[in-house]
Amino acid sequence: MEQAGLYIHFPFCTRKCAYCDFYSIDADIDQITAFIDAALAELKSYRNHNTFQSVQFKTIFLGGGTPSLLTPDQVSGILENIGLTFCISQDVEITLEANPESLSLEKLTAYRQAGVNRLSLGIQSFCDHQLKTLGRVHSAKQAYRAVANARHAGFENISIDLMFAIPGQTLADWKENLSAAVSLNLNHISTYCLTVEPDTALAQKVATNQIITASEETERKMYLLSIDFLMSHGFRQYEISNFSLPNWQCRHNQIYWQLSPYLGIGPSAHSYWRHHRHWNLCDLHQYIEKLNRAQSPIEDEEFLTPQQQQFEYIMLQLRTTSGLNLSHFQTSFQKSFLTQYAKILQCLDRHPEKPLYQLGNGRFMLTNQGLVLYDEICSLFD
Repeated sequence: MEQAGLYIHFPFCTRKCAYCDFYSIDADIDQITAFIDAALAELKSYRNHNTFQSVQFKTIFLGGGTPSLLTPDQVSGILENIGLTFCISQDVEITLEANPESLSLEKLTAYRQAGVNRLSLGIQSFCDHQLKTLGRVHSAKQAYRAVANARHAGFENISIDLMFAIPGQTLADWKENLSAAVSLNLNHISTYCLTVEPDTALAQKVATNQIITASEETERKMYLLSIDFLMSHGFRQYEISNFSLPNWQCRHNQIYWQLSPYLGIGPSAHSYWRHHRHWNLCDLHQYIEKLNRAQSPIEDEEFLTPQQQQFEYIMLQLRTTSGLNLSHFQTSFQKSFLTQYAKILQCLDRHPEKPLYQLGNGRFMLTNQGLVLYDEICSLFD
């Protein structure tokens, strides 16, 4: 049976972070209840879907927003409805994104009892003044306590997000954050370069020179430090931003990178199967109104052309450190990758930061320097 992933977008936050461009609004108890009712209605609308009724869901991901604003009973109810609607793998990975300030030992224990078996903590930094720059609500002390409480609550699979190239952050500061992370005996660490997205509070401060962003060279050095430091402490990099101890990779993210089917529930959520993608309305009120009227909340859809399929395959495979399987590419697209893109490879061979890629075991993989230039390299294949 084909494997798939389920994502539920919880669109509420205590306060929107300065850099965030994901769809979210301020938390409101009545709206949260209405959202859950609408999300469950959308979920059940797929009970007779040709693809999603013939797959087995091996991952469930509650993302946002801040899903840890949900009560354990609400999470339990959502998971129960999912189990009644779809075929779920016996060893399903169930992830809850959480922010440190919204957690307690009692709440975490109840989440674990409800069936959540993977926790993804949005820590971003263990330095209070960096957290303030990012507009985060929690403190470094709360971050440490959240990890400790998660362990006491019975969570074995704990991941944290960390952010680098924060304005004012030095290379030494970033190394201190990495040191703090590895001291917590985590299974998984995701590291992200701060990106200034349009129409965010951070973008406004940058535009008015209230904040000076890090240079590209600083970003490069911090990224390469992440790889060297984490790998020297037993972590394996398996994707451009993700590191794990052996056998603790995030299975849900691998669904995306492998172009397996995934179903997205909630406002702004995306779904994909068999070269078909659709996405929901990016407005909670419209989303709820549609479902209250038993109407679809889908805003638009697209069917990928063969050229788009090929580009997405290359783009997603090159995100991973295992790279692109040359034989699978040949079978999927009836052409040789090395022949089709010979001129692009020659261009990469002339790059001053070479080598940007390597060939081995029938695979085409980006080197560490290649991963630094991932966006630039992928644009060559488009």
